[in-house]
Amino acid sequence: EAAPLTVKTRGDEDHAVTEIVVYTADHPGLFSRLSGALALAGANVVDAKILTMSDGMALDTFWIQDHEGGAFARPDKLARLSVIFMHVLHGKLRPQVELAGSVGIPSRTRVFTVPPRVLFDNTASTTHTVVEINGRDRPGLLYDVTRAITALNLQIARAKISTYGEKVVDVFYVKDLYGHKVVDERRLKHIREKLLIALAGLGADAAARETKAPQA
Repeated sequence: EAAPLTVKTRGDEDHAVTEIVVYTADHPGLFSRLSGALALAGANVVDAKILTMSDGMALDTFWIQDHEGGAFARPDKLARLSVIFMHVLHGKLRPQVELAGSVGIPSRTRVFTVPPRVLFDNTASTTHTVVEINGRDRPGLLYDVTRAITALNLQIARAKISTYGEKVVDVFYVKDLYGHKVVDERRLKHIREKLLIALAGLGADAAARETKAPQA
């Protein structure tokens, strides 16, 4: 039986963004798959928030723009986005396959250089490891990063996605599969290496395939 899926959209012309709210059953990698669906639809994510409900449902909110930096507001594009969400969540579309075949996606920020950084904070939260990722924004970046996080056997509980022109600052609150913070230095080093690969956009597939993390 197909999981329930509700997609609501709201345009915010003042800020040139469109708000997308997705309500569906939570499962590992959901945020990454939704990010992949948005990339497939040609949307740039400028902010996002995750809310996991106690009943096992997820309420994920994305604020998106088109590649020209305007609101993602055309009715035909929004209708197509809802269909892509459904196909991705039901396994009929696989973002990693579809995005791997896409070339020449325009990027307003290709001429800028932003040094990639991955920072960890185990003091900001009593229950989660906070991972901050800095890098140059590009289409599909959030999908590459969140897919690598999922492949590293980390659960994303909260995310704050912020875009400042060409620079993106993504903050993720994560736990391991046992519900613990990540404190082992070797594991943190491994996570940093894989996320830097995903940030570079050179090997998101490799980062996802080769993330057999060393056990603490």
